Amino acid sequence: MANYATSVLAKGQAVVTAKNNAPEQRRKMPTVLELALKNQEISIPNASELRASELRPVDIYYHKDVAAGATTAKAHNHTGSYGDSGKIELTYVTHVEKIQLPRKIAQNNVVTYQNMFNNLYEMKWKNLRTRHDTTALAFLYANRCQLSAGAVNAEIASANPGTWEDTSYSLFIDADRRSVFAQKIKSFMMARKFLPEYDIVADLQQADAFEYAMNQASGNAVNTSFQFNGLNISRTQDVVSSTYTNGAVLIMPAGALSAMPWNDPLNRSGVNSGENEVGMLGTVSDPFGSGSVADISMYTQRADTSANTTGGSTQDIVDEWEIALTIAYALPPLSAAGDSVVHLVGQGS
Repeated sequence: MANYATSVLAKGQAVVTAKNNAPEQRRKMPTVLELALKNQEISIPNASELRASELRPVDIYYHKDVAAGATTAKAHNHTGSYGDSGKIELTYVTHVEKIQLPRKIAQNNVVTYQNMFNNLYEMKWKNLRTRHDTTALAFLYANRCQLSAGAVNAEIASANPGTWEDTSYSLFIDADRRSVFAQKIKSFMMARKFLPEYDIVADLQQADAFEYAMNQASGNAVNTSFQFNGLNISRTQDVVSSTYTNGAVLIMPAGALSAMPWNDPLNRSGVNSGENEVGMLGTVSDPFGSGSVADISMYTQRADTSANTTGGSTQDIVDEWEIALTIAYALPPLSAAGDSVVHLVGQGS
């Protein structure tokens, strides 16, 4: 039954501790989101100020690469070529969670109004973090390198890390190279001229393989720790690629993925009209410490909640809350069509 109906004061009751309630309210670890939030200041320093409203797009400009020349002799009229710039538009993603809490529902309930709100507020933030983590991983996957096999395999020939495949836009590493998977993905990135260090998002299978390899030094005196120098590994509980049933990773230069929260200017300045249908607008920080800040809206209205026969009333006051977390995800721009700093790598069976 909904709306706390099972916990009305009909008999002797108690409420479990937060520790014992944790299994019911468990969520995945938002590791990809937290990786991205670490880099929000080093990517585009004033993006939040540039977006003055939800209707205003934000364009980010960058200097395009300048190709090497082929000239070998001096000239008196050595005319050069102009440089060029490119641009990308930031895409903002908003996830919203709502709380509706009738005040009279707590009058006859073993759970107090404040406890109800505290629990709902915590759960809504967990939901926001989970949803944005899923969004961040999907952003990485959708924006991975999608160059042709002919172009990539020619570029990485000196490293010979595996085979770049067109169908999945990924590097395939044979099973017999499983023990040097970490080294091969580093040499792959070096061959593509992305210098160390690297951020890695690994699914649970490949993260387990990394953990096993990292601990072999103490187990059999074979020192494998050098393989992981310069690798920052984040373990995700999601599937990185359904193509690779033996594990997969997304690898990119360290600090490449950036998440930039944005807040509506009116929420940033704050509005408080009291407990009425206008209510308040403001901002709230992630209580779990990620550093992200969400917009919050709250208003109060009269309502008939008698449909909830165990705890409602024909004359009730309902508080309506909305928490909206808006984040723009960004990667360093590359001008070549289909190219990206993010690469999918899969382990063969």
